[in-house]
Amino acid sequence: MARKLEHAYKIHTLQLATMAVEKSLRTIWQGFGETITDDPVQFFYIEGPEERILVDVGGAADEINEFWPGTKDIQSFEDALGSVGLKPEDIDIILLSHMCFDHVLNARKCPNARVYIQEKELEYTLNPPALFRGTIPFSALRDLRFVPVQGDQEIVPGVNVIFLPGHTPGTQGVTVETKDGLAVITGFCCTEENFTDCPEPLKDIWNNMVPIGYASHPLDAFNSMIRVKGLADIIIPQHGRKIPDVIG
Repeated sequence: MARKLEHAYKIHTLQLATMAVEKSLRTIWQGFGETITDDPVQFFYIEGPEERILVDVGGAADEINEFWPGTKDIQSFEDALGSVGLKPEDIDIILLSHMCFDHVLNARKCPNARVYIQEKELEYTLNPPALFRGTIPFSALRDLRFVPVQGDQEIVPGVNVIFLPGHTPGTQGVTVETKDGLAVITGFCCTEENFTDCPEPLKDIWNNMVPIGYASHPLDAFNSMIRVKGLADIIIPQHGRKIPDVIG
């Protein structure tokens, strides 16, 4: 049973595009040769706080295709915001989970937003190892109003960022109090399968989860998954394909 919380915010899932990715990039050692053709590029709007808050911002297919060919548009960032009665200039706060291209490209369209990011992620972005350099859209990050944070931090009452390293060194998730309980937007790239489809021989070893496939530090990433599972009444996978349009 979900715990009763002080706030009853809503979370809107806003999808912009789809990518095609091999499943093993999401679920470690599983899905080799299988393609997820509808891997979503999406972001989230938290309805309820006085300040207008987005979790990630996604990107347009034509820009993402420079990093990941085969991405297909569904709608523009502006149209997605319009569906919840907002314009880019209305956004007060962006909570960036991490700096991969499909999560950050539209941030520069929100001129009034303060962009909260883990200090470790900002350090990693400024001097990334060669292995991951191609995932960061450096030109899209110019002139953003970064607000570095260290570890867990309340952003507004009922909304917190939590430090979940592993996918990248400074990945952060977001907890949101809703009428249905505490929702956790994972921050790290995963799908519903990571929390539901553990094969039988490994269920006890892996706490009935499948570790994520793409991680700078796999052990940290798995520990972050364990933390999310322990905290959340509702888990919102960053690349979940079955997330309701509105949660809470």
